[in-house]
Formats: sequence, C-alpha cells, structure tokens
Amino acid sequence: MDIAVRGRHVEVPEKVRQHAESKVEGLDRYLHGMERCEVLFSDGKKGHLGAPVSCELRVVAHGRVVRAAAVGPKPDAALEGAVNKAVQRLTKLNKKLVGRSRPRHKTAKPALGAPVPDEEVSGP
Repeated sequence: MDIAVRGRHVEVPEKVRQHAESKVEGLDRYLHGMERCEVLFSDGKKGHLGAPVSCELRVVAHGRVVRAAAVGPKPDAALEGAVNKAVQRLTKLNKKLVGRSRPRHKTAKPALGAPVPDEEVSGP
C-alpha cells in the first residue's frame, strides 16, 4: 500500500509522519486490497483556539474512496480521531462488498426459539 503524509500550511515532524504511517498500515486488516492512503495535516479553522490542527485521510480501495477527517489540539489527537472514523467507514464498506458477493439463500433459517413443525421433531 502506498502511503503519503503531507502538510498544508503546516510542517509535519518526522515523528508524526512515522506515527501516521504505522497507524495507516493497521487499517489494512479492516479492508483487504487497499491501494493508496493519503494523510493530510492542515491548520484548523481560524479563530478556533481549542482545535488548531486538522487531519484528513483518503483511502482508495477497490476503486472506491473513503474519506475521514478530524480536528484536534495536536496532530496526534487529530490523527487518532480520523483513524477511528476511517475504521468505521472501512468496516461498513467491507460488509457491503462481502454482502454483495455472498447473497443470502432464498430459504431463511428459523429464528432461535421459533416453534419447530411437527414433521421435524424426532423423539423416542
């Protein structure tokens, strides 16, 4: 997987860059076959003193783009929030893709605790 860590109007320290790469590499277990991931750090909205750094993740997998963004007081906190959102969205996409490739059978299984018809009951 190709990982790009960039900063927009912000210098990204090497320590934060390595931390971002290690976090993004862990996303592969939620959806296999990820091709590329871009991590973009930028200044938060002007006038917001509590949240000066934002982080955006763009993950390209199976021809689809999954985006997640978060804001925090430090780059590490913003990265954690964005990774958590990306995990939720990648899990949802994985369920969607697997569900389409394995359609349900037309005969539904009986629910737990449902009454069993007399024909299937076998007894002594």
